Amino acid sequence: MKYCIIVPHYKHEVLFEKFLPALASLNLPCIVVDDGSGEESVAKVEALLKPYPDFHLVRHQTNRGKGASVITGCYHASALGFSHVLQLDADGQHNIDDAQKLLDYSRSHPDSFISGQPYFDKTAPFARKYGRKITDFWVALETLSLQIKDGLCGFRVYPIKQIERVFDNYYLGPRMDFDPELLVKAVWAGIDLHFIPTKVIYHENTVSHFHYLKDNLMLIRLHVRLMFGMLIRLPKLVVTRVRALLGK
Repeated sequence: MKYCIIVPHYKHEVLFEKFLPALASLNLPCIVVDDGSGEESVAKVEALLKPYPDFHLVRHQTNRGKGASVITGCYHASALGFSHVLQLDADGQHNIDDAQKLLDYSRSHPDSFISGQPYFDKTAPFARKYGRKITDFWVALETLSLQIKDGLCGFRVYPIKQIERVFDNYYLGPRMDFDPELLVKAVWAGIDLHFIPTKVIYHENTVSHFHYLKDNLMLIRLHVRLMFGMLIRLPKLVVTRVRALLGK
C-alpha cells in the first residue's frame, strides 16, 4: 500500500502556513489542490511548499468547489501510483495527531473508507454542531442504516480503487455537498465505512467559506436528490439491511 495526502485549498494560506509543519511530520507525499484562489494566494502557497520536495501543487484555474478539488487530487494520486489518500482540510481544523490512527486503521482495512468522527469543545459554533445532527438524520434515512456516524467531516482515508468506483458510477456534487454525498453513495455501492473519534479545532482567525444561505440551500437540494435515489434503490437496500440483521 502506498499512501499520500490530499489537501483541497482555497484562500487559506495563512492557516495553511501554520498547519504545514505538522502536515510534513507525517512523512507522506502531499498533493495540494488549489481551487482557483488567484495568483497572489497561489504564489504564497508555492513559496510555502518549496522546502518540501514531496509536496506538489495542482491548480484549478477557476473555483470549482471542494469536492471537485478532492476528485482532482484523487485522480492525480492514482496517476502517480498511490493506492490510498488521506484527505485533510487546509485550515488546520483537523487534529493532525489523529492522522496516524486513521492511517493505521486503514492499513488493517485496506478496502474501506476510514473517516474521522468529530467531537467538539466549547470553541465549536452551535450552528455547526446542530447542522451535523440534521445531516446525520438525513444520511441515516438515505442509507436505511446507521453506518454513517458523521457525514460532514472531511478528515478521511480512501482506497483509490474504491473511491474511483464511486466516481465512475455515481454523480457527486462538486462543492460542500461532496463529503456527505460520497459516504451515502459508498454505502449504496457496498463499501465498508469505519469511523475514528477525532477532535475538531476551531481557530480564532479561521476563515470559513461556508455561506449559510447558499450552501444550506445546496444541502437541502442534496438531500432531496439522495432521498429520490434511495427510493429507487429501496428494494435492494431493504434486502441488504435484512441480510445484515440476520448475519448473512
